[in-house]
This record gives sequence, structure tokens and C-alpha cells, in this order.
Amino acid sequence: MQSKDFRFREITYNYTSFSDKEIILKYFDKNTWDQVEFLRDQRITGRSAKLLYENVGDIFIIERNPYLFEEFLTNKQKRNKLKNIHKSRIDTVRNNSRENQIALEVINKVEKLNEKFFKEFSTVKLLRQKLLLMLTGVIQLKNVKFTPFHLVSHATDATDWRVEYPFVVIYPDSLDEIPKIIKAAKKAGLSIIPRGGGTGLTGGAVPVNRRTMVINTEKFNKINKIEFVKEGEKELPIIETESGVITDTIIEHCEKLGYIFATDPTSSWASTIGGNIAENAGGKKCVMWGTAIDNLYSFLIVNYNGDILKIQRRNHPYRKISEEDEVLFDVYKTNGKGDILLKTITLNGTEIRKKGLGKDITNKALNGVPGLQKEGGDGIILSAKFVLYTPFKFCKTVCLEFYGNNMVAASNAILKINNLFANDNSVFLTALEHFDEKYVAAINYRNKSVRNETPKAVLLIDIESNDEKSLEAGGNKILLLTSDYNAEGAIAKNEVERKTFWNDRKHLGAIAKHTNAFKLNEDIVIPLNNLPLFADYIEQLNYCKEFENAITTIDKIKGYFEKLVVSEKEDIPYKRIEAIINELNNKREKYNNLWEGVENKEVFENLQNGKIIYSYEDEITKYYIKVLHGYEKIINEITVVEKAERTRKIIVATHMHAGDGNVHVNIPVHSNDYLMMTEADNAAAKAMKKAVDLGGVVSGEHGIGLTKLKFIDQDILDAYGEYKKLNDPDDLFNPGKLNRNFPLYLIYTPSFNLLEREAIILEYTDLEKLSTEISSCVRCGKCKSVCNTHYPSGNMFYNPRNKILAVGAITEAVLFAAQTLDMKSFEYFKNLREISDNCTVCHKCQIPCPVNIDFGEVSVTIRKQLEFRKKSKAKLFTAAALFYLGRKKYFVNKVFRLGLLKFGYSAQRVMSYVNKPISYYTGLVVPKINQILRSPFPKSSEKTVREIFKLSDTDMIYCFDNPEKTTGKSVVYFPGCGSERMFPEISLSVIALLYNAGIRVVIPPEYLCCGYPFMANGKIETAELKSYENRVIFHKMAYTAGYLNIEAIVVSCGTCYEMLDKYELENIFNNSQLIDINEYIAKENLYKKKYAGNKLLYHEPCHTPLKHKGCEKTFSSIYGDKPEIIPNCCGEAGTLALSRPDISNTLRDRKSENIDKSINEKHIEVLTTCPSCVMGLTKLDGNTKVTGKSLAVYNAEQFLGKDWKKDFIKKVKQNGIEKILY
Repeated sequence: MQSKDFRFREITYNYTSFSDKEIILKYFDKNTWDQVEFLRDQRITGRSAKLLYENVGDIFIIERNPYLFEEFLTNKQKRNKLKNIHKSRIDTVRNNSRENQIALEVINKVEKLNEKFFKEFSTVKLLRQKLLLMLTGVIQLKNVKFTPFHLVSHATDATDWRVEYPFVVIYPDSLDEIPKIIKAAKKAGLSIIPRGGGTGLTGGAVPVNRRTMVINTEKFNKINKIEFVKEGEKELPIIETESGVITDTIIEHCEKLGYIFATDPTSSWASTIGGNIAENAGGKKCVMWGTAIDNLYSFLIVNYNGDILKIQRRNHPYRKISEEDEVLFDVYKTNGKGDILLKTITLNGTEIRKKGLGKDITNKALNGVPGLQKEGGDGIILSAKFVLYTPFKFCKTVCLEFYGNNMVAASNAILKINNLFANDNSVFLTALEHFDEKYVAAINYRNKSVRNETPKAVLLIDIESNDEKSLEAGGNKILLLTSDYNAEGAIAKNEVERKTFWNDRKHLGAIAKHTNAFKLNEDIVIPLNNLPLFADYIEQLNYCKEFENAITTIDKIKGYFEKLVVSEKEDIPYKRIEAIINELNNKREKYNNLWEGVENKEVFENLQNGKIIYSYEDEITKYYIKVLHGYEKIINEITVVEKAERTRKIIVATHMHAGDGNVHVNIPVHSNDYLMMTEADNAAAKAMKKAVDLGGVVSGEHGIGLTKLKFIDQDILDAYGEYKKLNDPDDLFNPGKLNRNFPLYLIYTPSFNLLEREAIILEYTDLEKLSTEISSCVRCGKCKSVCNTHYPSGNMFYNPRNKILAVGAITEAVLFAAQTLDMKSFEYFKNLREISDNCTVCHKCQIPCPVNIDFGEVSVTIRKQLEFRKKSKAKLFTAAALFYLGRKKYFVNKVFRLGLLKFGYSAQRVMSYVNKPISYYTGLVVPKINQILRSPFPKSSEKTVREIFKLSDTDMIYCFDNPEKTTGKSVVYFPGCGSERMFPEISLSVIALLYNAGIRVVIPPEYLCCGYPFMANGKIETAELKSYENRVIFHKMAYTAGYLNIEAIVVSCGTCYEMLDKYELENIFNNSQLIDINEYIAKENLYKKKYAGNKLLYHEPCHTPLKHKGCEKTFSSIYGDKPEIIPNCCGEAGTLALSRPDISNTLRDRKSENIDKSINEKHIEVLTTCPSCVMGLTKLDGNTKVTGKSLAVYNAEQFLGKDWKKDFIKKVKQNGIEKILY
């Protein structure tokens, strides 16, 4: 059973931030909690309490875990078994109650809870059926999801706060479906939460009741053409976008068309337009152009009646709203025939933003403007029109690094920089961002200046102008400011360096990595003049928390020593311990005096300027280690005690949209630590109060949601409440939010720290590594934009963020099952299969991830576990392919190629054409076969290199050496499976290109597989065996052909590169380099040609082998120009096309869709550097016919001529191949 802190957690299976009190309050009331507390004091053995706690614990974990709930919902036998266990426990406790009236009352309450819990299963079944009937004809039923994966991924936002899981998740295909869905939800008695990217930071999209329908808007991704609207004497550029469009997508779209889309929240990589409007979001550009409200021209929203309203700004001034402005919104009802004006709403500038503030989204009512700032509480936003701005011609990014001991210098600099450009009509401040030393450490910040010390704070500044000389002068003015402070400055030299500067800003989520990714994240807005005061306050608060933690840690260490002294153990250095205790008492007094005096101005200033010096590490840690030298066991035990307490230290980190005074206060916290959570909550409350005291507000862009409800003024909530009564009288949309009566004690977060306490079970079930790999996820959603299996239009939502949330829930389910009577914990492993299948193992998610999670590696870990536990689904076609790839012998491969690639592929092509007219019926009967037959396989070459030249001796390595031309250079070429067996012309072209350039080419004695296909399928032992065998062969080759001075190992496949990179080949072939054939050509300048035609089209493989130069530099080196890159996965993904053709075909649909949108040709040739992608591209079946071609083959055609293959074979046969016995 789980290890618990018995002060707070006795209820079983509680892997959350809840204490027992919150769980009891969730299901009962305050009186029941008082009764439980009373009975705790009365108990003797605690056996009865344990049985009741197990019942409540079972209910809590099953209700909060959709994987468990679905299992009990669909498995009546299991449900009845649990019901009998619960009844037995209750009967036992009742029999042992000794007629204690309080105990009997509690037992009766638990019994009623049981009845309600088990009744819920039948209720849910009936309601699901009822809802499906209601939605039939309204929406495609495949878009209605009750499955655990979809419920888990919509239970929280970026906060990880939870209350309840949704009842259902809906993914509408079109805007027209929304009004009917709303009416169906009302009829079914369901609440509605609209949801886009799920990047909220206040729990605004978190369901608070079990009967919630979440409507996911990510399929609403249409962007219309720019139009121009006359406003007074100005003609405004306007763009219309649907509400599910990702912010970065619209920003990049407008940028390509020569405009600025100004609403740019920090979460722009995943946030959507609808969410931006509902939160009135803004980001770094807000300092110049404001938040969503400033840039909106109009938008459409569906209200509680299913009516479509249009809200339009009147007389848009084409700039940020000022305090003196009068802002008008016209509200229309639109019915398809025309717009009917319902009302005009008037706001003044200070009703939108409090006087003196750059941001403010606390006035939720906004005099009745629908949708805006309402956090999804009054309807579903469908689409919007935004004004666009013309970019300046020139931009400079400046980085300022502040050093020393306090934060005030950076805050004062912010004021000066703002004032510097306030009245400048030539140079404009368009971004001013700040982050402090806590973030500097968290993101492993690399100094931009020449100083080696760690900055206390960093400012990132964008200034823009149409006058280059003025901009240059503006940048120099900022740099001159550094002389007033202990600071250094640097100006980005070019666009690449600008992106490097700003890239640091994108990784601030790493602040919570050390607490397993949980933090309190609050944003506040303060008048700029008061920023220095707030900076001092936060620094003061951090000093206070440092000293508090030092005191409690000293007390823990003293407690350890005091127990040790009385333990009568042998070999205890009593005199040394006595000296340490005396020193600890002295240091405790010092830290206590500092803690009591930190609010004193003189003490605080002396701490800041370094006159008061302290160092816990030097004064405590290093001291006891020095005194106890030689007593390693005691030192190790103290270190454990010390570390446990030091990691509980509250750290208040800040970063800002500094130009607006918008400060983000982040407090990383261990979600399993009840006292730490309470302390962090109190620290956040202090920061909020200070902001208000300084004339600020409690939110500038995050909204209120759940986390800030207790901080917002009652009059603001009352005004919103009045608006809600009029505009959503049934509380249909996002209930519980912006309502002071909502019981905040119902909010919890899962805790990976508590899961990790079950180390023995995790290790036994192989989940320990998996849990560790994902525990630091901050749910930011940066992985979405690069993930191949996040494709909303294809009903594919398997991005790493969602998969990590699901893996956490499955891990919890396994732990529960492992500790219950049936012990069938491994049954839940089957739920991991869908998660790992929906991954191409491309590793791209690791690049934007602020905490470096590589879900490709996670997927391989899952597949390994599934394989080991025999929960991996049988995949006949994949098994056959892997069996073939594992064969090395010449004649065996000849037979397999004939049977599998020639006859097998030919049969598939014939069947594919036959199946086309009957595919609908085939899909009903044999869906997997139908998916495999959807696209015809390409033809494979007749013969391999080994067959052409009859290289069948397994005790020989083969050397292709051109006697007519030699450079004296030698390489080893590792063809791999795809280049040598599937598409042999690739390996032939590689050897031909090198041969004709005078490079000696050595190839292995047999057909070798790098092992990657086995590893990617979870067959780790086979992969490792392949790797070992290959390394042995390479060692023998290096020994035998050492005289050739091998300088490179050349590959023509990305997965081969990835696998061989682990071989440490530079230690086998001295100082050799692993490199792709195309990069080798570019590096050695073997071939060059100025390409004169249209741009070459290039598909970047998931596993690109172009690791050194990248595709753009490689193409530029060979052809003098960059290629046009066709985005997204081709769908082949190694063996994915065989094992999960349904996933593969969906990925191909997206690729085809992109090609059809961007290229207006009937037939195109797309180059790639992956053999598998050659097949995947050729199988695309969109309107544009695609032929995939290896870049190596294309190079051979361009540089060796049309008949390169015939010429090369003839030349080699004439000159011969050197066979080296090894």
C-alpha cells in the first residue's frame, strides 16, 4: 500500500494534491469531516477507518480516472465484484461500531455514497445513448468522443488543475453545427465549455461538473483573404479567421502577406483565436498595439439560445485604445438574411483598462459586450475579423543583462526605456520583456554579453522604425543606459541572432521542472512607476522564504542529530555532533534575526548591496561535511534529510511583459506537499495584494478562471453575475467560473511525486522509467505544432501533451489495479498501445519543449513494455517485414525480394485498383486490409547492388575503386534496408556518385539492418543484438581495411544515421565522421550545378540524415538555391504504414491537402533523403500526382547523366571490384 503522510493522507489511492479533508468535503460536508476527525482521535487499531477510507478511495480514483471508470462501466462482472467488496467493508465496520452513533452516522453516509456511485454507471450508459440519438444528423458521430483519452486531455489546461472530467468531448467539423449542438446539450442537461488550444493558466476551461460537454474548436481553421474596409478617411486591412485557428498560424500567414497580426499571447504556438477573444489576450506586441479588444473589428458568437450574434467595433481608430477614447460596439443578431441591430454598447477607455495600466482584463462585464473577456461563459465564438498593421521596414532586438545583488536596476531601466521612446515619432518600442535570475537558471540562459557571471535579470527589447539611421541611434541610446546600472547590452546583428535572443523567452516554462512541472502561475499588472517597488517586494519575499526554509532545515538536521545521540549506536562522534549542534543553534539564531528583520529597510538594503552576507551552503552544508569527515554514512543520511527540506523552499520567480507592467509571478511547488501548497498559495496571495496596493489589478491576460477567483473584487463578480443572468440564464456555458460561491476546495492536481512513492509497484510494472520521462511536462502545448499525429482535420489529437496526460492516468490505473484483489494491473497496458501507435518517433517534439521531453523515446519505452508484457497487438505485415529485414544472407534476401517486393507489391497494386470501387464495403468487412489497399505500392528495382555484381561472399568486404580517377579518399558506405533492399537504385546511386568523383567506397560483406526498425517496434533486445553484430563487423572492417584511411561513414537514410550515431564509429574508424551522402557531396564539393528550373521540391523526413548542414545549406551548396519544403509527414514512418495503415493514411491526407493547396500542378516530383519517404510520397493520392525520389538518385541523374545506371554498371564490371578477405 502507498506510503503516506498520515497527517493529511489516509484515504487510499490518493495520488493528488488533496488531503483527506478535501476528499471528504467533495463527497460529504463540513459536519462529516468534523465527525471523521473526532473518530480519528477515538480509534484504537484504525482497522474500521481503513476499510471506510478504502471505499472512499476507490470511488475517488475511479471517478477521477476515465480509464478506470470506463473499465468498470463496460465490465459488469468487475463492477459487481467491487460492489460486493464495498458492502463487505461497510458491514464489517458497522459490526465493529459498538453502537457509536457518530460512527454509525458516518457509515450510513458512506453507504449512500456507494449507492450513488454504482448507480452512476447505468445513468452514464443511458445518457450516452440519449446524447448520440440527439446528435444523429447534427454531427458525424465519429466526432463525439466518450473515450478516456479524449476525456483526460480535456480535463485540464496548462495549469493541471482539475475538478471533474468532462462527460463528452465534441469535435465539430463546421461552424454551422454549433447552434444545433448547443440545443442538444441543453436538452440533455449538459453544461458546455468551449475549448481551443487548452493553454489557459487559470483553469478557465476546466470542467467543474460531471455533466459537461467540451466543444473542441480546433477544426475551425479557415483563414479568409484580406479585405479592405473604409473607416472615415482610412482604409483598414482586415482579415477574417475562424475561432480554431492557432495564433502563430495567423501571425505567420499575415507576415507572408506583408502585415502584422498584433494579438500575440505568449502561448501563440497553441492558443487559438476564440480563446484569445474570450480572454482578451495579448503578448509582447501589446505595448504597441494592445490586446485582442484593441485589434478586433468584429466577431461572431453563438449564445445560449443557439442564436448567432455579430459584435462589431464602430469607428475603429486603427491603434491601441487610450484612456480618453470612447469605444462603441454594435451588437447584431444575424439570421442569414441580414443583420438586425440589437443594441450599441459604449465604453470609455478606463472601463477597458484601469487608469495608468497597460493591460487589464478584470472588468468582465464590459457593459454587456458579449464574448469578449467572458472566458467562455456566455457562448461559443465562431469567427472574427481583426485589423492588420503594416510592419516597419527595420527592426532591432536589444538584450540587456543586469548584474549585482538586486532587481531594482532592471525595473528602473524599464521606466527609462519606456520614457525614451514615449514621444518618439520615428522609433517605436514594440516589445519589452523581462525575466529574473530564477528563470535565468531554469532555462540555462547563455549570456549575450562578455561577462561570465549570472545575470540578476534580463531585458529583451524590440524597437522598430522606417528610418534605419534613427533606429541605429535608438539602439545606441538603449545601450548607453547600461552605464547607469551594473549592466551589459548587446544588439542582435541579424535576423538569426534576433530569433536566438527571443528563443530564450519561449523556454520559461522550465521554471517548474524541478517540482515535476507544477507551479502557481499568476499574472498581475502594476503601474510602471511602481515596478521598482514591486520588484523590491518580491525580492524581500524571496529572502523571507529563504530564511524560513533555512530555519526549518536546521531544525530537521538538529532533530536528526538529537535522535542519533540517544540511539546508543556504535561509532557515533558525540563531541563532533555536539559542536555541530552548537553551530546550528548559532546559525539558526542568525537566520531567525534575518527573517525577523528583512522587512526593515536598512536590513533589506544591506542584504541587497551585499553588506549582510549569508550562505546556507557554506555555513551549514559544507560545515557539517567538514566536521564529519570520515563518517560517510552519517553525512549521507543528513544529506537526505537536508535535501528533502531544501526542495520545499518557496521560490517566487517573475517575468514580465514589462512595457505594460504585466508581471507574471510563478511559484513552483510539489503538488504532493500539502503544507508547501498552502505556503505557496499564501505567497501568491501576498503578491496579489501588493499589486492591488500599488494601484494594479490581478490579471492582465490570463483571465480569472478558478485560480484568481478569491482575489477579484466582489463588485466585478456582481456585475458579471448580472450580465450572466441576462445572457446565459440557465448557466449553460462554463458554469462555476467567475462565481464567488464556487467551492474552491474542490480543485486538485494529480501528483507525479505521489506516484513515484509507489516505486516497488512502478518498477515491477515497468512504469518507473516511463513515469520519470514524462513527469516534468508543463502542458504548454508547444509540441502540438510540430507533432505529426496532431491533425485536428483528420480527427487526430495525439500530441505529446495529450498523450502525457493519458499516460499519467493509465499509470494511476495500473497502480490501483496492482493493489486491488484481482492484481490484473497489466490489463491496463493495452491502453498504452493506442498512445504509442500514434507516434512516428520523429523526436521533433523535443526541440520546442522547455523541459526537453522526447515523446519519441517515451513511445519506444511504451512499445518495449508492451512487447515484454505481451500486450502488443499482433501485426502480421509488420512481423513479416521485420523478419525479412533481419536476414543478412545473399540468397535468402534474393528469395525474399522476389516474393515480398516483386510478387507481393505487384499483387497489392492489382488489388488496390480492384478494391477502389468497392472500398466502402471492404472497409466494413476488413478495415485494415482496406486501408493497406488504399494506395498502390511503388515498383521496386529488379536487382540490388549485390545481385548486379554478384557480391555473395560473406567473408569479404567489397571496395569500389575507380582506377581512372582517384582522390585518395576512402569512405565506408552503410546502405541500410531501405536503400539496399526496398529501393536498390538509391544505394547504386550513392556508390556511383562517389565512384565517379574518385572516392573509394567500401561496403559491408552482407545485407545489414541498423536495428532501428526493431527498436521502434519495441523489440529492444533484437535491436541491441543487431547493433552489437554490426559493431563487430565494423571493427573487423576497420582492422582489415585500416590501410585505406577511412574518413567517413556515409549513409543514405535518416534512421540509419540515428542508430549508427550510437555506435561511436569515430572510435572504430579513427576520426571518421558519420554523414549523409548529400552532405558529403556538399562538404567535399564533389558536384555543383546552378539549377535553372523551378524551385526543387523537398520533403524533410521525420528522421532527417542532414545533421550537419541541414537541407537548405546542402541544396544551396549543390544547386545554388534553397529548396521549397513541402511540410508534414508522408505517412510511411518506417513500419507504421504496415502496422497502422489507418494512421498512416490520415497523415498522407494532410500531406496531400498541403500539396493541393500550395501547388497548382497535375504531377510533381518531390525529393527526399529517406527511402521510406520515397514510398510514402509516391503513395499520396491527392489531386496532385506525386513521385517521390531520393535526392541521391536525383543527383546521379543530374551529374552522371540520364543513363548513369547503365554506364556505372558497365564501368564497374570492366574495372572490377576489390574483394578484401576479413
